[in-house]
Amino acid sequence: MTKEQIMHPKWGRVVVTRNPRARRIVMRARPEAIHMTIPANATTADIERALDRHGDKLLCRQKENAPVPFDKEFSINAPNFRLRVEESRTANIMVTGSNGTYILHCPVGTDYTMAGTQQALRQCIKAAMKHCAGSVLPARLKTLATEHGFKYNRCTVRDVHSRWGSCTSTGNINLNMHLIILPCRLIDYVLLHELCHTVEMNHSDRFWALLDRCTAPDKAKTLRAKLKKEKFIV
Repeated sequence: MTKEQIMHPKWGRVVVTRNPRARRIVMRARPEAIHMTIPANATTADIERALDRHGDKLLCRQKENAPVPFDKEFSINAPNFRLRVEESRTANIMVTGSNGTYILHCPVGTDYTMAGTQQALRQCIKAAMKHCAGSVLPARLKTLATEHGFKYNRCTVRDVHSRWGSCTSTGNINLNMHLIILPCRLIDYVLLHELCHTVEMNHSDRFWALLDRCTAPDKAKTLRAKLKKEKFIV
C-alpha cells in the first residue's frame, strides 16, 4: 500500500492511497484534503475522472466539515464530556480535568487567530476527549454486551475521522473517541451496531432486525439518520 500527496490545480490537496485490495475508487472529504483510496491498477486518468465526477460535492463537504475556530468562549457541554476555556497566568496552553469535566487553560491575552494557537488548542481538546472516551466507551460497551448477550474480543478507542466504529471478523471492536460528545442514545446505537457485527458481519436484513431488537423502542435506521447529522468538532 502506497500513499501520495498531490496539489491539484482545481481540487487542492489530494491524498491518494493505492491499495492492492481495493476494488473501486473510494473518496472522502476531510478538512485538510480530499482522500482517495484506489485499486493498484488505477491510472491517472481514472483519478481525474473520479475527481471530475465528485470533486464539487467533496469540496462542499470540506467546507461543511471545516474545523470550528476556537476562542475563549468555546465550550463543549455533552452528557459525558464537558470542557470550557479559562484564561489564567499559565505559561502555555494546557488542559486539566477528569471524570468528564475539563478546563482548557490559556495564557492571558492569547491570540486565538494564530494558526499555532488553533493547533495547540485542538491537540489539547483531543487529548481530553481521548482521556474521557477511554474511560467511558469501553465500560459502556461491556455493559451493553452483557445486557444483550454479545461477546467480543477486544475494544480499542482511536482518533479517526472516517467512521464512528468498526468490528473485525475476530471480534475486535474499534470505537471513535469523538463518540464521547454525542448524545447517550447515539453512543449506544454505535456500540450496539458494532456488537451486532459480532453475530452478523454484514448489513443484511438479519443484521438490521437484530439491531432493531437491541435499540427498541427506537428503530435502528432512525438512529442512523440522526447520527449522520453529527459532525466532528476537532
